[in-house]
Amino acid sequence: MNLELLDRSKYYVIGVSGGCDSMYLLDTLRKEGYHLLVAHVNYNYRHDSYMDYELVSDYCATYGIPFYYKEFHPQDYHQGNFQNQARTLRYNFYKEIYDLYHVDGVILGHHLDDHLETIYMQLSHHNTVHYLGIKQETHVQNMRIIRPLMCLYKEEIIKRCQDGHIPYHDDYTNFETDFERDKVRNTVLNHYTLQQKEELLKKAEAHNQRIKELEFKVQTYYQQYKTDGIIYYYYIPKELREIFLYLILRDVMPTQLISYSLIQEIKHQIDSVKPNIQMNLPVNYLFIKEYDNIYIIDKDKTKGYHFEFREYMPFGCEYFHLLDSGHINEGVFLAPEDYPITIRTMKEGDSIMTSSGTKKLSRLFINAKIPALKRKTWPVVVNKDGTIVLVPHIAKNIDYLTTKPNVFVIK
Repeated sequence: MNLELLDRSKYYVIGVSGGCDSMYLLDTLRKEGYHLLVAHVNYNYRHDSYMDYELVSDYCATYGIPFYYKEFHPQDYHQGNFQNQARTLRYNFYKEIYDLYHVDGVILGHHLDDHLETIYMQLSHHNTVHYLGIKQETHVQNMRIIRPLMCLYKEEIIKRCQDGHIPYHDDYTNFETDFERDKVRNTVLNHYTLQQKEELLKKAEAHNQRIKELEFKVQTYYQQYKTDGIIYYYYIPKELREIFLYLILRDVMPTQLISYSLIQEIKHQIDSVKPNIQMNLPVNYLFIKEYDNIYIIDKDKTKGYHFEFREYMPFGCEYFHLLDSGHINEGVFLAPEDYPITIRTMKEGDSIMTSSGTKKLSRLFINAKIPALKRKTWPVVVNKDGTIVLVPHIAKNIDYLTTKPNVFVIK
C-alpha cells in the first residue's frame, strides 16, 4: 500500500462498498491512525445490498469512525450505462462530504486488477489517445482522488483480509458478465498468467511514458490556448495535435467521454474544406473551427442577450464593456433623447443606415469576415426609437458620424 500519498494530520473521505478492497483499505488506514470519514452508497441494485450497509455501518460503529450513507432507488436512474450513472451519483455524494468538511482527498480502493481491466478495455476500444489504466492520483469535480492500493493484486488483498480476519462481503454481480468490465474480468483476465499481466502492465507503462513526454512538449501550445481562448490549429506540430485536442476536451468534459473516435472525428472536421464548423460535444459545449482557428465554447454563451440602460453608466459583462473612452470605431455620441438605449445581439432582418446606404447586419458581418458564432454575441446598440446606431468595429449610423463619441461599447 502506498501511504506516501497520505498525511496523518489531514482528514479524508474514504469510499467503502463493503467489498474486500475497500474494507482492507479502511481497516489498514484505521490501524495506521488516519482521520477518515466513511462514505457508503446503496444503489438498491442487488437484493442483498443491505448486507453491505450493515457490514460497513457496524464496523464504523465498533471503531467510532464517522459514517455517511446515501441510498438510491430505480427512479434515480435512467436508461443507459448503469455503472456510469452509479459512478456519477457516487462522486456527487463524495463531493457533498468533501466540501462540507474541507477534507484533503477521497481515498478509493482501486487495485492492480482494476488497472488491468481498464487498460484492456481501452486497448479494445482503441482509446489510446491519453493515459492507459487508472492513475494513483487524479482530480474529479475538483476533488483529489487517491488510490493507495494500485500496487496490489486483488488475490493478495483477499489473502490479507483472510489472514487479518477483516470482514467483507462479496458483490455477486462482480462474478457475472452483464457489464463489459465484469465480462473482461471473468472471461478474459482471469485466464491471464502473471507473466501476461506483467506484459500488459509494461505495455501500458511504455505508452504512458510516451504520453507524459508529449504532454510536456505540447504545454506551450496548450498554455497559449488557455491564455487566448483560441489557437491556429496548424500551428501545432502534427504529432502533438491529438494530445492537444485531448487536453482542451478534458477541460470541459469527463475523461471517460473523450474517446479515440471523438478525437478522430474532430480532426476530420478540422481537416475538411469547410472554413467554419460547429460540432456538438457530448456535453453542453461546442467545438468550433473558424478559418483553421479552433476553440471550445459553452453553448449557453451562444445565446442572445438584452441589456437596457436609462442613462450612461459604466458596465461590464463577458460580452462587452460600456465605458466613456475607447477606439473611435467603438464609440458613438448619445444625447439624452437617445435613452433608454438597448445593447443586444443581432436579430434576423437587422439593418443600419450607413454613409453608403442601408445595410443588412448579416451582410456586414460576412464582409468583415466575422465568424458565425461570434456574430451571435456581438453587441448591437439601439436607441429608444429602435434605430441601430452602432455595431462596434462594424458600422455606425450615418446620423451619428459627425459628433464626437461619448459612449464606447468595447467588444
